[in-house]
Amino acid sequence: MHYFLFPEKDATIIEASSSMNTGMDEVLEIRKNVSDTGASVDVSRILMKFDLTYISESIVSNLITNPKYYLNLYDAKPQALATSQSLYAYPVSGSWNMGTGHTYDNPQVKDGASWKYRYSSTEGTLWHSQVSSSGGVWWSGSGFEASHSFGHQSRDMRMNVTQLVNQWLSGSIVNDGFMIKRSGSIGNNNPSASEGSTERLGSFSFFSSNTHTIYPPTL
Repeated sequence: MHYFLFPEKDATIIEASSSMNTGMDEVLEIRKNVSDTGASVDVSRILMKFDLTYISESIVSNLITNPKYYLNLYDAKPQALATSQSLYAYPVSGSWNMGTGHTYDNPQVKDGASWKYRYSSTEGTLWHSQVSSSGGVWWSGSGFEASHSFGHQSRDMRMNVTQLVNQWLSGSIVNDGFMIKRSGSIGNNNPSASEGSTERLGSFSFFSSNTHTIYPPTL
């Protein structure tokens, strides 16, 4: 039996526009842009949360047993992707707001999660006590990481996130959703990480929960 959940909320957080919210965008993006000189590296990451209440209740009542969980994201025209690379998912550490912004808003809407802030720039709660280390915070270590490798032609993502979801269902950590990103912990503040190096990796684009297509994210 297959059961599909749709996101409760999702957003892209963008380093170059560190206070901007994108909670109403139709597309989610994991990108790595490098300037022509290589002096500037800009990355983005995806936040996404699913309500697991029904799943939890179904396990307790024995309606489902030994389930496996897969995070599915669908291709929305990526750009200049390097071949054979991977994306990673981690449990977000702490709550966040989806917001009502779009990347094309002018002036920018800042009422939800962004690269710097959990809730909004007005409310002012940082993801991390050091602004230079922003870009979200997440649990890491054994049982707190999932990954998916992309070949030359594959652009949809089907990631086995069973271990992560079981951490939430067991009560080990609070369900604050997924952080989906490339490898590297901080972004361009860590030149040794793939996000911070000057290697051009391109942009993954996936349809969001606000898409007008039949391809929203599912769990």
